Amino acid sequence: MKRFFLLLLCLMLLSGCTPQPVTKESYALDTYITVTVYSGDSSAAEAALSRIDACERILSAHIESSDVGRLNASDGKTAVTVDPLTAKVLASALSVGIASDGALDITLLPVSSLWDYKSADPTVPSEESVTEALSHKGMENIVISGNSVISGGAQIDLGAVAKGAIGDEARQTLSDAGISSALLNLGGNIITLGEKPDKSPWVIAIDDPGGDGTIGKLTFSGSMAVATSSGSQRYFVKDGIAYHHILNPETGYPARSGLSSVTVLAPDGLTADALSTALFVAGEEKATQILTNYPGVSAVLLRDDDTVALLGDPPFTPSK
Repeated sequence: MKRFFLLLLCLMLLSGCTPQPVTKESYALDTYITVTVYSGDSSAAEAALSRIDACERILSAHIESSDVGRLNASDGKTAVTVDPLTAKVLASALSVGIASDGALDITLLPVSSLWDYKSADPTVPSEESVTEALSHKGMENIVISGNSVISGGAQIDLGAVAKGAIGDEARQTLSDAGISSALLNLGGNIITLGEKPDKSPWVIAIDDPGGDGTIGKLTFSGSMAVATSSGSQRYFVKDGIAYHHILNPETGYPARSGLSSVTVLAPDGLTADALSTALFVAGEEKATQILTNYPGVSAVLLRDDDTVALLGDPPFTPSK
């Protein structure tokens, strides 16, 4: 018995100095989500997952009762009172849209609805239907005043920014609960909170969109966010041509910018998510110009020829 307690005491001493992480999982935002709390507070992790669910019900364009659903169902002239989160996300998305000369456009719902990537037999929409759908876009028509929003007749889809914004909300929930170290994975969108208990850096791998391992890794400390936009995340092949889900707001068809993936490292998820899409659509030359408006933000661009461009000095180590 003495030997048993001595062994137990040794194990406690060995493990007690480093808190054991607690990971909780769920399915939301059309993806698998994990919240890992290094303080071991499982209730905080559950609270973060609950916040993610609540935010989805606020921001999703596919839920009629959401703020976005109500805006899309409005007459376009009457102000709709929305959650402060919705107003914040809309304002940030419109700001990135302006900074990127429209490379990010949250009013493409009529266009994206033409592309059914989940169909067993997807089809490429006709030029006529795409042109007609594009006539309904209009970020410039959206008016935000406090928590009141006038859609201007635009059909809004926050899919390009929602994961990042919701990740920020979940991180804040953890912080409010007293958590000082955590990592959230929202289907590839990574949000970190604080430092690891052992003071080692966060290491985030960037997948090769060609399916061949990784192109490298980001190594950093503190609370940051990583978002990747890639043509391999959702696509279909028709007549030998791959059609991915990141649409060019000018053409209504998948962006062909010379880039196969863009990974953005930023202090917050909303910025990282919005810019990863905008830079992907804009292409390398314009991306370089866009990023000058965002100090403290960096990006890893993978070109179609598998070479890498670094913008803003990211802490990146290539795999090869």
